[in-house]
Amino acid sequence: MIDFQKIRNKQKWLFGAIAIPVIFGFVILFTPDAEDRLFGQGRQSESGSYGQLDGEIVTRAQWIEARNIVIAQLGPQSRGIPESFLNSRAVQVLGEKALMKRYGIHPSQIDSDKWISGQIDRSLEAMPAESRPTRREALSNLAQGFGDSSRLEAFARYQVGVNQLRSLAGVSGVLVSSKEAEIEFREINKEYEAEAVFLSHTNYLPLVQSTDEQLKKHYTNTLAKHRIPERRQLSYVTFPATNYLAEAENKFDTLKAGERGLLLQAYWPEITKLVGYQTNSITGLAKLIIPVRTNEYAGMKIEEATAAIRKEILTTAQGIKSGLAVIEAYKAGLDFQKSLEATHKAQPAFDTLEKMALLQNLTAATTLPMSMDDNAVVGLARVVPRQVFALSKTNAFIIGDAPFSGASGDFYIASLKRIIPSRNRSFVEAKATVTAEFKKGESIKLMKEAGEKIQQAIKGGKSLAEVAKESNIPVAKLGPFDSAGGAIPGLANRANSEDFRTQALGLEAGETSELVTSSTDSTDMASEEAAFVVKLIAETAVDSDKFNAEFPVYLENERSIAAARAYTTWLQVRMEDLYRYSLKTYTDGDGTIEVESVDGATGFYKSGTLVKFVAKPAANFTFNEWSGAVTVNTSSATNEVTVSRNSSITASFVEKGAE
Repeated sequence: MIDFQKIRNKQKWLFGAIAIPVIFGFVILFTPDAEDRLFGQGRQSESGSYGQLDGEIVTRAQWIEARNIVIAQLGPQSRGIPESFLNSRAVQVLGEKALMKRYGIHPSQIDSDKWISGQIDRSLEAMPAESRPTRREALSNLAQGFGDSSRLEAFARYQVGVNQLRSLAGVSGVLVSSKEAEIEFREINKEYEAEAVFLSHTNYLPLVQSTDEQLKKHYTNTLAKHRIPERRQLSYVTFPATNYLAEAENKFDTLKAGERGLLLQAYWPEITKLVGYQTNSITGLAKLIIPVRTNEYAGMKIEEATAAIRKEILTTAQGIKSGLAVIEAYKAGLDFQKSLEATHKAQPAFDTLEKMALLQNLTAATTLPMSMDDNAVVGLARVVPRQVFALSKTNAFIIGDAPFSGASGDFYIASLKRIIPSRNRSFVEAKATVTAEFKKGESIKLMKEAGEKIQQAIKGGKSLAEVAKESNIPVAKLGPFDSAGGAIPGLANRANSEDFRTQALGLEAGETSELVTSSTDSTDMASEEAAFVVKLIAETAVDSDKFNAEFPVYLENERSIAAARAYTTWLQVRMEDLYRYSLKTYTDGDGTIEVESVDGATGFYKSGTLVKFVAKPAANFTFNEWSGAVTVNTSSATNEVTVSRNSSITASFVEKGAE
C-alpha cells in the first residue's frame, strides 16, 4: 500500500508541473462558506436537491464527490466549461458508481495503487532524466494536485471501477475488425496527384472601369451592407489582488500557526526548514528567506525582495484554496457590488458605476465601442458582446466570476455606459468600400467568363495543357495529397483546399473537372474570387512501409473510439431508469401547487419528462408569478416544465388588493 502519511511527514521540494492525463484541481475559495458558494446553500442544499439514484436520494457529499471527479478528469480545461455540462457529467459519474455497486465492482487498495503508479511511471518517462524527480516526490505532488491523498485515491478507484464496468458491459475493441479498419486505413491514405489551371479575380481588376453613376447604383442596391450597427460601451472596475495586500497581511497576522504554516508551504515547501517560520511576520520571514533563495532574489534591494516575497505569500493559492489577497479583493468587490446595485435600483442611470467608483476612490475604465458581430470585448477578455447586448438601463451589470484558485484574471464589475444607435453610412463615407466591392464583383464576372471559355475548349477536345497555353495560364502540378485533409502541395492560396480536394477525389485518373469557383480564404467558404479546372493524374495506394508503421496504432485508436461509443450507448440506456432529476416546488405567500406528470408528483423525474403545475391561491390571496425553472408565461397560474436538470420552481402569491 502506498504510505501517504509517511510522504506527508517528509519535507520535499516542489518540482515543475508533471504532465499527466488527469488532474489539477478542485477550485474552492479559502472561506468557510466555500462549498456553499459552489454547490448551493439554503434551498439549494436541501435533501433531494441533487436527484434520486436507483431509488435513493443523492446526498450533497455524493454530488460534490462526483463533481470533483469530473473536474479532475477535465483538468485545467474545466475552468471555462459551463456549469450545465459539469453537472450533466456529474450525473453520469453518479450513474457509473451506482452500476459498480449493482454489479459488485469494488476496486481494491491494490488496484488504486497500481493505477496511481502507472500515472507516475508515464509522467516520469516523459521528463528529461536530468530533471526527473524521485517517485516519492512525484507521488506527493500528484496528491497535492488533487487536494489531498484521499481524493487522489477516490479518483483512482473510480477510474479502475469504470474500466471494470466497461469490461463487464462487454464493449471492447473487437467491435471493429482488423479487416474493416484496414479497408478504411488504405482508403484514407491513398495518395493523389493532379494538374490544374487557376484563375483569380485580381488578374481582371485592371480591366474594370467605374463611374459615379454605377457606384451610386451599387451603393443603393447594397445599402444594408453599409449600415453601421448599434454599438455599446461598458464602464468597469476591477479588483486586483495586489491592491489588497495590506488587508491580506492583516489577515495573515491573525492566522494560527498551523494555518499560517500550510499557507507558507504552498508558497515554498522548503520554508519548513527555517526556524520560526510559523510565527514570524512577513517582514521577518523575508529576512530569513532572502539569504536562502538567492537565485530568486539576487540583485534586488532588501525592500524590493521583501515586497516580492510579500506579494507571493499573499497571492499564492494554498492547494485548493485561493490566496489571502485574492479573497480580500473579492470581498471588496462584493461590497462595491452591493452598494452599486442598491444605488442603481433607487435611480437607474448609465453612469452609476463611474459615480460610485469615484466616491469610493476606485478607478473605472471604459471599453471601446463594440457591435454584436465583434468576437470579443476589448478590455474585458472574459466578456462577450452577447452579454453586453443583453443589458438594459434597469439590468445594467455584468458581474465577474468569483476568482477561485487557479482561475485567471481579477474579479470585475461592468456596467452598460453608452448605447450608440445604428445608422446608414452616407455615400461619401462608404465610397471607398463601394468602389472596391463594385470592382471586385465585376472582376469576378470577367474571371468566370474566361473560365467558361476554357471549359468549352476542353469539352471540344483540347487538353488542359493546350487551353492553358492558349490562355497564357500556367499548369500547376499538385500533390501528392490524401483524402484526410491538410495542406495540398502546390495549391498555396490559389483556392480553398477542401473545394480542390473534393473535386479531385471525385475524378477517375485522366479525367478533367468542370470549372469550379472557390475562395482563396480558407475561412470564407462562400466567396468565389477564384476558379479552377483540375485533372487527376494518378492515384497511388499506401506503400507497405507506411502501412506496417502506422496501421497498428490506427487499429488500436479505432477500436478505442468504437468501444467508447458503445459504452456511452450502453450507459445511457441504463441511466434512463437509474437516475431521476430533482424538481422542487416552493411557495411564497399563502397557496399550494398541484403537480401532474407520468411519474406522478414524486419530485423526481426522468430526463425529458413534462411536468405540469397549477398554482392554487389560498382564500384572500391571488397568484402573482412563477420563478425558477419556469421561464415562459410566468404570470399564468397553469404552467409546465420539461425536466432536463436538477432545478426548482416557486409560485408566489400576494394578498388581494396588494398586487
